[in-house]
Amino acid sequence: MAGLPCPASVAALALALGIGGCSAPEPSRPQPAFYADLAQPGAALDPVTASEIINAYRAQGGLAPLLWDERLQRLAESEARRLAERGDLSDGGGVGISAALTAAGYAPQAVKRSVTGGYHSFADAFSGWRGAPGHDAVLKARDGRRFAISAIAKPGSRHRVYWVMLVSPK
Repeated sequence: MAGLPCPASVAALALALGIGGCSAPEPSRPQPAFYADLAQPGAALDPVTASEIINAYRAQGGLAPLLWDERLQRLAESEARRLAERGDLSDGGGVGISAALTAAGYAPQAVKRSVTGGYHSFADAFSGWRGAPGHDAVLKARDGRRFAISAIAKPGSRHRVYWVMLVSPK
C-alpha cells in the first residue's frame, strides 16, 4: 500500500500536534479579585469588586447601594491595623474607633461596624458575614449610604488577616 502512512506515523504525528486524544493545557487566567489571598504580602482588597458584590447582595433585599468612601476607608484601615498589631479582635468597647469616627465628623453610634479575622479572601469574608446575623445586619443596614472595608494581614498571628467594615448613613 504505497502512499499511505503507516499507523505508527499517524500516531506520532498526532502526538506531536497534541491531538492524540489529549487537549492542550488551558492558558493561565488571572484569579478574580474576589478570591485573592489577602494574607499574602502586597495583596490588597479591590474596592470595586467589594462594592459590586455587596451592592448586588443589598439589591436582592431591595436596599439602596452603598458608595465606597475614602474617609471611612482610612478609618477602617487604621482600626484593622490596630487590631492586627494587637493580634486579637477585641476592640476594647469600640473606644478607639469611636474617637476616630467623632474626629472625622461621623456620629459613632450611627456607623455600623463589623470586625472579624481569619478570612483570607473577600469571598470567604463575605460568605462568613452573610452567615452571621450581626455581620449580615451591617451588610443590610437600611440607612447605610457609604461604606469601607479594610483587610490587614499580619503573618504569624492568630487570625493572619484582620477585617473591619464600616457602614455609615451619611
